[in-house]
Amino acid sequence: MEQAEKLSGVTEVPVAEDAQCRESMAVAAAHNVLAISRAAQDVGLVVCAWVLDTDTDWKRAPRLARKAGARRAVAIGVRQLSNGGAMGVQLAAAQMMADASLRAALVLTGDALGPDAPGRWSGAEGAFMGDAATALLLSRTQGRLVVKSIASSGHCEHEADLPTANPLLGPPPSASAAPAKVGSGPFLLRRCVRDAVQGALADAGLDASDARLRTVILPRLAPWLLDILMTGLLPESFRAEQLRLTARTGHLFAGDMTANLDHLLREDALEVGQYALLVSVGSGFTATCLVVQAVSPLTDAKRHQKGVVTS
Repeated sequence: MEQAEKLSGVTEVPVAEDAQCRESMAVAAAHNVLAISRAAQDVGLVVCAWVLDTDTDWKRAPRLARKAGARRAVAIGVRQLSNGGAMGVQLAAAQMMADASLRAALVLTGDALGPDAPGRWSGAEGAFMGDAATALLLSRTQGRLVVKSIASSGHCEHEADLPTANPLLGPPPSASAAPAKVGSGPFLLRRCVRDAVQGALADAGLDASDARLRTVILPRLAPWLLDILMTGLLPESFRAEQLRLTARTGHLFAGDMTANLDHLLREDALEVGQYALLVSVGSGFTATCLVVQAVSPLTDAKRHQKGVVTS
């Protein structure tokens, strides 16, 4: 644990008791958000993202939609590793903008390695894995946050340099493993982050010096990797607070962006009219940037509501 904390800046992570409980976790997250919003009957699209594969995942998206109660929804599975949840948000938002009859979309993520998985404890690649499931509701009619823009950027050439086998399912890492700070990979990903941030800000009509841009929430990765991805990337006029929420959760597989949105709501981090910029990244490489704006004050009744309105 001391080695993991040193490499990844993590003090604790959520650990599922059973590596197969990720599905029940995702269903529970879906039930929670739908019960609060009372919008199950409005969900016409369910997008599911995950990182780890099993023999039954070929029908995971419709299975989760059925168990969540969205039995008539179109179900889509997104396989984009850690950026899958963020890309699910982009796909759902784009579909809602294209189809006026789609009243609500549900984005789910879920993965669990369990307590004995060897790949969890390595910080060498900048990600110390925490078991998690998340659910996000995109709605036309309710929610404290409105989606102002979302943009992605990719660099697929680096795929050839990645291992064939999933590193999370490989042998235990060496205790002396050091962070992989060398090589072009992190810098290619940095380029993706830059392009996604610039695209999202432009689409939202925001300048980097806009005082309404209150906070930037980064993916839940190791401090050294976040430094590479973000240091000097934004102009000096960019004064928004940067939040790094890795320490008590680790990297939540495909769920970082949804968890970071939940943080905004639970902590009441934005006043009405203020904006937040959320960054997500995934191996391959792809970066997604989401801009949201607070459009209504947080009340006790809404304090645990995780709905997000599309603009």
